Amino acid sequence: MASVMHHLVSRGLDVVQQHQANPDQAFGPFKVPTWGIVLVGITIALYFALSLGIRYTYAELIGTLAMIEDPSTTMIIRTSEVDAPLPSADESEKAPHLEQEVLLVKSKPITAKFRTAIAHLRAHGGFFSRFRGAHVLAAYYLAYHFMCSFLFRFVPQTLAYRAIITVAASTILCRFSATWTHIVISEASEKRFFQRVPALPAFRKLAGPTFLNAVAKQVVFLGLVSMFNTFGLQPYAADPSLLGELNDAERVTVWLHAFIVLTTAILAAVFVIIPTHVALKRVQASLLPEDDESIVPFDRTFNGKVVPEILGGSGRVGMAEAWKSFDWNGRVRLFKVYAKVAAMQGALFMLFTVVLAGEVRVILGDQLDHVVIAATRGAR
Repeated sequence: MASVMHHLVSRGLDVVQQHQANPDQAFGPFKVPTWGIVLVGITIALYFALSLGIRYTYAELIGTLAMIEDPSTTMIIRTSEVDAPLPSADESEKAPHLEQEVLLVKSKPITAKFRTAIAHLRAHGGFFSRFRGAHVLAAYYLAYHFMCSFLFRFVPQTLAYRAIITVAASTILCRFSATWTHIVISEASEKRFFQRVPALPAFRKLAGPTFLNAVAKQVVFLGLVSMFNTFGLQPYAADPSLLGELNDAERVTVWLHAFIVLTTAILAAVFVIIPTHVALKRVQASLLPEDDESIVPFDRTFNGKVVPEILGGSGRVGMAEAWKSFDWNGRVRLFKVYAKVAAMQGALFMLFTVVLAGEVRVILGDQLDHVVIAATRGAR
C-alpha cells in the first residue's frame, strides 16, 4: 500500500514539475498554493504514520504474541452426592456415596480478537503499551541498515551479493532481535533494553534459526524477482500505460503472468516465510529468562521439548519442534491476524485516496482538469 501511495504521489509531483517548468504548453500554466502543498504533505505524513502504527501494533506486536501464546487449560473437579441403595445395619455408619466429575476448561486465547489483545496490553502498560518495544525495534533496524549499507560497498552490486549481506547482518544481530521479542512478550522491567540483551553464549542458540529464516526470505525474494523478469513484467510495472499498447490476447497474458507471480508469493509466504518466522520467534521466546514473566500464557517447555541447561539440556527448543508445537488453532489465529491487518491497511489506503482526491480538487479547482489531461498525454 505504501509503495502504491508513493508511486501516485511521485507521479503527481512529476506532472506539476514538468508543467511548471514548461508553462507555455497547450493547457496553460497553473499554480499550486503553498497552503495546498502543506495540506497534502500533512495528509500524506498522517497516512504513513497511521499505516506504520497499524503494522507495528497489530502485525508485529499482536502477531508476535499470537505466535508464542499457548492458551492455558484449567482442571475443575466437581464432587456431588448421588442416590445409593439403602445401607444395611452394618453399613449405616459408612460415608455417603460421592461422585467426582473432572472438567478441563481451555481458556480463550488473548490474541483471538484485536479488542481483547489491546485491552490486555493496556492492562499491562497503559495506552502506550501498544507501542511497547518500538524504540528497540527502531534501534535494531537502524543498526541493521547501517551494517548492510556499510558492507554493500565491498561487494558487487548484484541481488545475489546483497542477499548474502542481508542474511549476514540478520544473523550477526540475532541477539538484538531476540531482545525485542523478550521485551514485547514479558512484563515491564526497570532494566534498560541493552541490559536485557541475551548473553553472548545465546548467540550460538539464536544464530542458526535466524540464519535459516533470513535465507528463506531471500530465496523467496530472488525466486519471485526471477519469475517477474522471466515473464517480462518489469516494463509494465514501471509504466502501466504500456498495457494500452497491447492487443487483448497479449494483455490477458500479462495479467495471467502477474497472477502467477502473486499466487506464488502468497504460497511462499504461507508455507515458507511464516513457518520459519514463527519458529524463530518461538525459539527466541524459549530463551526468556526465568525471572521475566510473560504477559500471555505459553509453555516454556514446549510440550517437554525444552530441557533446562542445569539438567544437561540446551535450554532452547529447536526450529522443527518450535513449529510443530504451534498447533493448528494457533496457526489459524495468526493467519486471521494477518488477514485483518491487510484489510485495515486496504481500508486506510482507500480512505486517504479519497481524502487526497478531494484535497487536490479543492486546491487546484478547475486547473485539475488540465493536470489530468497533461498526465494522460504524458502517459501516452
